[in-house]
Amino acid sequence: MTKHTILLMLRTMLCFPLSLLLLIGAGVPAKTQQLEREKAVLAETEKDFVPVFRFAVASDVHVKDASDPRNAERFAQMFQTAYRYADAHESYRSLDAVLLAGDIVNNGADEEYDELNRVVRENLREGTQFITIMGNHEFRVGGHEGYLRNMGGTLDKHVVVKGFHIIGLSPKEGTKHSLRQLFWLHEQLRQAKADDPEKPIFTMQHGHIWNTVYVSRSWFTHASVYLNAIYTQYPQVVNFSGHSHGPVNNPLSVWQSGYTLYGTGTMNYLEMEDDISDNTVPEGSENAAQYTIVEVDANNRTRLMPFNILTNDFFKTPTQTDDPDRQLVYFVEKPSDRSTFAYTAARKKTNGKPWFEDGASVRVTGVTDTTAQVTFDQAQDSVCVYGYRITATDKASPRKPAAEKEIYSEYYFEPMPQTLTCTLEGLKAGRDYTVQVVPLNVWNQAGGAITAEFRTNAQE
Repeated sequence: MTKHTILLMLRTMLCFPLSLLLLIGAGVPAKTQQLEREKAVLAETEKDFVPVFRFAVASDVHVKDASDPRNAERFAQMFQTAYRYADAHESYRSLDAVLLAGDIVNNGADEEYDELNRVVRENLREGTQFITIMGNHEFRVGGHEGYLRNMGGTLDKHVVVKGFHIIGLSPKEGTKHSLRQLFWLHEQLRQAKADDPEKPIFTMQHGHIWNTVYVSRSWFTHASVYLNAIYTQYPQVVNFSGHSHGPVNNPLSVWQSGYTLYGTGTMNYLEMEDDISDNTVPEGSENAAQYTIVEVDANNRTRLMPFNILTNDFFKTPTQTDDPDRQLVYFVEKPSDRSTFAYTAARKKTNGKPWFEDGASVRVTGVTDTTAQVTFDQAQDSVCVYGYRITATDKASPRKPAAEKEIYSEYYFEPMPQTLTCTLEGLKAGRDYTVQVVPLNVWNQAGGAITAEFRTNAQE
């Protein structure tokens, strides 16, 4: 494809609605027996998997200066735990690369880069390539000049490690990318595919592609339309992005249509999609330090294994699932073949609704004339319980809830709490209420409710 053709394509795209443009490449045939495919994918990870390539990837490290060492310490633990994992495998002990997909420091100040580079000097082993791109936070002080002065090299990267191509785009500013970068990206992808069309091509930019992985509806790159149109031409692309701080153990952190996208989580604090609560930064959100180990075998099977630095172990599937002891692994069976993709929109149709186990209950305590504290047992789901809708209905006027609240299940913490508590407000004194708790999965599908009754105190 010539530059003239690409330019014409980009100009043409400006005439179409964003929603239609993002469907480019989404014309993957509907999968049949999707649930069976997902089970087969998980079973595949249990087979003899001998890596020929391994790297660690993270974003939003937000290293600060030496006066605030927490994030630098977490970054050091990323190296240490990744090497520990690699050292334990006799079949393949190498950690070939460490990738950071932007917001590597908090403000772009030289003192922050000093801390980042100190951690790298003290922990990076010979034979491991360290590959970074910029995010939006690096523009707060130093910008491009500060990044290049402290990190060297170039803003955009195309590195080949053990025969695998890694391509990274730094933003022109904020989360924007230039037309020149898009031309460059397309040419690098063309070269990588020509090298070996079966191998995964690993790409990264800081901002998500809009409306793909979790939290990408809220936080995304301004070049989403164009990047999506380019990446869709290469099904073997496995794209890494950050910016949102969305939890890496949310099942929607991996998304497939024309290619594979993966949200890399956060080393700093958690943030949720603006869908279930007005507070997208939940209590305890600072308790997050996540990265992912990626491995490829000789057949190009690719597995992504999220690691929780704070528990010093790989993530398990969220506690309230039908298999809470299983390690969480996202598996790409054949990156170049869309027909093998398991993490498509079809998951929503096959997941099923969450449910409460027999004996699950709601307890109402701390009742006043206008408030009540509601405590309940967590529900179950085959993939992940995302949150709950709690309502209180006045028994004398049941058509409309008198109070309503939605809360997260706290699936992003390990261990996940077995019970949750919230306070309902705005009730009326001396009235009889029915409280109802409805579980929601990550696709906002509601399961069956559990209920309890209570009466508010009479007004003094």
